[in-house]
Amino acid sequence: MNTILLISPEPWQAHTVSKHHYALTLAKQGFTVYFLNPFDNSKQQTETTKIQENLYTITSAQIASGLRYYPALLRNCLERRWLKKLENEIGYTIDTIWLFENSRFFDMRFAGQRLKIYHQVDLNQDFNPEVAASTADICFCTTDFIKERLIPYNPKTYKIHHGLAAVEKPEALTNSQLNRFTSNYPHAVYIGNLDMLYLDAELLADIARQFPQVQFHFVGGYREDGRLRQLAGNLPNANWWGKVKSNLILPILERADIMLVTYQAARYRDQASPHKFMEYLASGKTIVTTYTDEYKNKRHLLEMVDDSQDYLAVFKKVLNNLSYYNSEEKQAERRAFALENTYDKQLDKIFALLQQHQLMTD
Repeated sequence: MNTILLISPEPWQAHTVSKHHYALTLAKQGFTVYFLNPFDNSKQQTETTKIQENLYTITSAQIASGLRYYPALLRNCLERRWLKKLENEIGYTIDTIWLFENSRFFDMRFAGQRLKIYHQVDLNQDFNPEVAASTADICFCTTDFIKERLIPYNPKTYKIHHGLAAVEKPEALTNSQLNRFTSNYPHAVYIGNLDMLYLDAELLADIARQFPQVQFHFVGGYREDGRLRQLAGNLPNANWWGKVKSNLILPILERADIMLVTYQAARYRDQASPHKFMEYLASGKTIVTTYTDEYKNKRHLLEMVDDSQDYLAVFKKVLNNLSYYNSEEKQAERRAFALENTYDKQLDKIFALLQQHQLMTD
């Protein structure tokens, strides 16, 4: 396992999530990683871009229109030919395919004798998960929901929790950014895509309306016509940060009092383990969240409601008892959990399982 082709459903330029963090961590550990972006039919030839030492992105046009519907034998042949051409272009033999999606390259038999890892982090990646799992050498996933889905097709399926990304050089907040936290009011923060389908914008806006004594910080990209922006855009206690660099997130969270997660939990169970939890926990501050299945047995780390109708009451309870919920003991417990799940440590767990199944040597 020296040269890895990591196949991602999100481009490198998108919001940094687990695929990007695994690529960065693998490269830091000395592996050569080629991060394959989604196909771009505007490209006449394959483009390879160096991101940093050991890490490159690859962008190319699709192999063939409607390839997923081709007979398996022909599809595998075309994908094998594409992979061989890629190896010739980069001058390296790829020995590991690490697949994070199941709409492209989902039949991993195209990779031949290479190590084939299928890693599903989102339940809504629901194109061909059964084929991807059954043709992989080993599977990893982030939730019990996904594991239950995959394990009938591959008994070598293991749950690896979302990781905490290392931030080696957190960026200092500017004076104008710091001024957003200078009021004596409590501060509540939501970080993420503010237009995402799963967000319960009505609940989040309702909290901001009902607690005018709290400063709410919405950190992440949004459209002016987005639902949350329409509902809460004019509230005097709403601070709209827009999308920020990843190394600003922890400095923002450390100045907050309460972290928010408001998803439409009853409707979208695939948000069973949001990636943002790890950053929230690393800050040490209390989290008030809608039901999140992967934390049903970790309730000591957060304040989770089973029914979204109870969210406002729990938020009020936490707000009125911040000294308890943000005690040094509770903050230390949250940070300890986050530090036990850094991406370096998640890779250690993955490598141990690969060795256990004789798929990787020491």
